[in-house]
Amino acid sequence: MKNEQANMNPSALSEEDVLGWIEAKVDQLYAEAKVLVDDYWRRLKAEQNRHAGSEKARIGVRIRRRETCLSFSIEWFRMAMIRQQGQTKPIAHYLKKGPGYHYPMGRLLQGEPEWEAVLIEELETEFADIRKQIDLLGKIRDAVQGYRKATRSGFDMPTDKILD
Repeated sequence: MKNEQANMNPSALSEEDVLGWIEAKVDQLYAEAKVLVDDYWRRLKAEQNRHAGSEKARIGVRIRRRETCLSFSIEWFRMAMIRQQGQTKPIAHYLKKGPGYHYPMGRLLQGEPEWEAVLIEELETEFADIRKQIDLLGKIRDAVQGYRKATRSGFDMPTDKILD
């Protein structure tokens, strides 16, 4: 009886409302992460100009959008140079995050200058919080979609099977 009343309540949120809210939150988090990534590159460039060649930064960060599932990832990489056919080309070696939401700082900052380590640690704390929120929003989205699929396909089991 309560479920029937909730379904008749015009102020009740629909699955579409919840999915729309999730999409808006993901977009908001993406914009926040983009500002942080852009800030990292701005600050990195400013610091690189102040330090000697031996203290140049080699760590980069980027956001990778995943359009099909309304998500994105924030990834750290180590920049390196390779020689190919007599030319030097930059390459990015993406670092493994591992379990959880944080990148392991020991592996990430191995051999990096102190000024860069401070910058990365500061931003990684914020990135880990964003990764956690994205993960939780994805779980909510999956649950709503699972609910929608289950209720649309129906649980039309014969009543004699329910009582068994």
